[in-house]
Amino acid sequence: MLSSSFQDFRYSLRALGKNLGFTVIAVITLALGIGANTAIFSMVDNLLFRPLPFPHPKELVRIFNGPVRGNPVGSHISLPNYLDYRDGASCFTGIAAYIDRFPVNVSAGKFGTERVDSGMVTANYFKVLGAKAEIGRTLLPSDDDPGAGPVVMLSDSFWRRHFSADASVLGMQLLIDGQAFAVVGVTPAGFAGVSFENFPEVWLPLNHAANIDPLLKSQIPQKKQSFRAFGVIGRLKPGVSLAQAQSQLDVLAAGLGAGKPVPSEGDPEFRREWPVLVSATAAARRDYSRLSLLLLGVVGLVLFIACADVAGLMLARAESRQKESAIRLALGGTPSRVMCLQLSEGLIVGLLGALSGMGLAAAGIRLLVLASPESLPLPSERIVSLLDLRVLMFTASTAVIAGLISTVAPAFKYSRSNVMDAIRRDASLSSALSRRWSAQTMIVVLQVAASVLLLVGAGMMARTLWHAAQLPLGFDPEHGAGASTDLIRQGYDKNTAANMLDPLLESMRAQPGVETAALGPLPLTGFMQTVIKVEGQESSDRKDWVYLTRVSPGYFATLGILVFAGRDFDRSDNAAAPGVALINATMAQKYWPHHSPLGKHLLHVGPHDQSFEIVGVVGDTPNYDLVEPAKPAVYLSLAQSYLMFPWQPDASLVARTSGDPKLLFSAIRAAVAKIDPALPVFHERTFEQQVATGLGEQKFLARMLFLFASVAILLAATGLFGLISYNTARAVRDIGVRLALGATRKQVLWMVLKRAILLSFSGLVIGMIAAIWLVRLIASQLFGVTPTDPLTFAGVALFMALVTVIACYVPARRATRIDPMIALRAE
Repeated sequence: MLSSSFQDFRYSLRALGKNLGFTVIAVITLALGIGANTAIFSMVDNLLFRPLPFPHPKELVRIFNGPVRGNPVGSHISLPNYLDYRDGASCFTGIAAYIDRFPVNVSAGKFGTERVDSGMVTANYFKVLGAKAEIGRTLLPSDDDPGAGPVVMLSDSFWRRHFSADASVLGMQLLIDGQAFAVVGVTPAGFAGVSFENFPEVWLPLNHAANIDPLLKSQIPQKKQSFRAFGVIGRLKPGVSLAQAQSQLDVLAAGLGAGKPVPSEGDPEFRREWPVLVSATAAARRDYSRLSLLLLGVVGLVLFIACADVAGLMLARAESRQKESAIRLALGGTPSRVMCLQLSEGLIVGLLGALSGMGLAAAGIRLLVLASPESLPLPSERIVSLLDLRVLMFTASTAVIAGLISTVAPAFKYSRSNVMDAIRRDASLSSALSRRWSAQTMIVVLQVAASVLLLVGAGMMARTLWHAAQLPLGFDPEHGAGASTDLIRQGYDKNTAANMLDPLLESMRAQPGVETAALGPLPLTGFMQTVIKVEGQESSDRKDWVYLTRVSPGYFATLGILVFAGRDFDRSDNAAAPGVALINATMAQKYWPHHSPLGKHLLHVGPHDQSFEIVGVVGDTPNYDLVEPAKPAVYLSLAQSYLMFPWQPDASLVARTSGDPKLLFSAIRAAVAKIDPALPVFHERTFEQQVATGLGEQKFLARMLFLFASVAILLAATGLFGLISYNTARAVRDIGVRLALGATRKQVLWMVLKRAILLSFSGLVIGMIAAIWLVRLIASQLFGVTPTDPLTFAGVALFMALVTVIACYVPARRATRIDPMIALRAE
């Protein structure tokens, strides 16, 4: 049996070598499908299937909060709740709390100061996970003791970027937010704890981190139940199930007053919530399933189309060798042996396609990471090598399946040929104009249907981006840029930092090329939300949430935001002057639809009992999302409000020039360096770049769908071209007879094209029906477009008609040039 299989393999390899053109086309076609699937699988495997990279990952659980028992809503909990669970639950070997994305300023000696994300964790975090250090040691529970010296772990990427992977970094002192921390270890490459989107550059013990960060310093000592900023991870004791642990936490929470008001918070509506246990793996991956499965489905369609193309080639090849198969059967060969010969060719083509696809996959992964926007946090650091065993097994399985799919139809058909009919039959008597549906025609129809499905999705996303581009921004995105620095995290106290704001702004305005400049956030970076009470509507039980931001004079002119009524801030709106505010048009319309809001007051804005008089109304601008309707927004004078909000220490500079806005980055860095050379500059963006990030996820999906739709159309057109070319070549006698009997060349052209159009139309109808149902998968990403948008469907139909004509015109035109006498004489 083994010897015969080996002989079949050798014979198939030799046969493919003799028909090199066919082999190269088939291998390239499968390489496209297998490469795309391997690249996407290497990402999806990490997002959905691969266990967390820690010992016994099934024992790790996340603790969520919910207002009702068993109903998780918030993924973060308060520090007092964490302490209650840690001290009261006996079903865990350990429970740790963490914040895995908190900004800090890190000064690494000669490398200057850099703003990075930190992981602030209770020092038993690494012990609970069972994580090891790449060099040195991890944080230990003793590092949280009040008397312990401040220590830090570095990420592998930070270590390599700043210290060239030098092990002598251990023991070195780094300044983090102005305080010295000793380096004790480096995390393994790609380590992100239990997160799939946050990759901290440094890891700090929470007790020490709380003493340096302005937000944590002001909040943690109060141990507020309402300050829910912490993720909580626990490891179950061996033998304890998730259900048993949940029951114990329910009893503990009930004893602590879950579901009841918390008097110390001073808010009668605030109630302590119930804990809910969720598998740590499931919790980390809860936001990725839709995107992952969508991408996997898209590349699955591409692979199907590639397999269909190769199957069409195999069918054509097998039909040309039909007499050979029949002779084998006549000489005593079994149908199973003939089928094995066909299948072995498909497996060889599939394996060669997999080897070629691995190279395409390596390039595809890099393109995937580069194309993904910041708003869509693909865990590129976790994507493993293509030499990983799981990825290799997937690729090998895909190659085998693709090879079998591509050859099972011709193998099954021609291993059961009628021997005498096959020997006697003259293939040239077949007609390309027959209405008989064959396996080849069905393959082409399904290829067209799959291509239409991808085209509809790509068209929907294109229409979404077009509609979003027509939205009014409320500001001028041209020739503007901005960046941020952080005075308080660099060690300045808030009063000193407040006094440095005016010199910082004057330094910026003095830079060459700067026409206007101001202090305030870049557009689309999001505003803080706060509770206000509006004059005349101060009922004790009413709360109005509005967006709040702080800006200097000149901010609205710098961004090009119109002042509809009243005035802008000026230098007189300082800390010693009465509080003033500007509001956006949406807020003016909501509270004073028939009156002027000028002169009205906003009471108790933020945590301070202070009144602000409305002195101006400005145009609406988007908050985070370009397509969301504008919400009520309040602008405060930065000079009057900087000290009110110590948990917003960033100082952002925005500027406008008449030339290239990217040149403003050097001007911003020079302005900041003039105040303090050690201050970091981060979040450098032009206004146009900022706008581009507003639809980052939609653009990413559009690129992916257009890319794979383009590959699908190319493969489908190739399959249609190949089918018409092959059948036309087989029907030389038929066409010659028609021409000899008086048919015109235009009639012959139409007869050939008509067959192709019928196939394309059949695939178009099937694809459209499937698209109406499947487009719901991207419905949440659409804007200004319905899932049954007639313009998109009509455009796809016209495009497919054009592709059909282009793909089939050459073989159809060739058919009209047949000389009937030569064709009949050859018969």
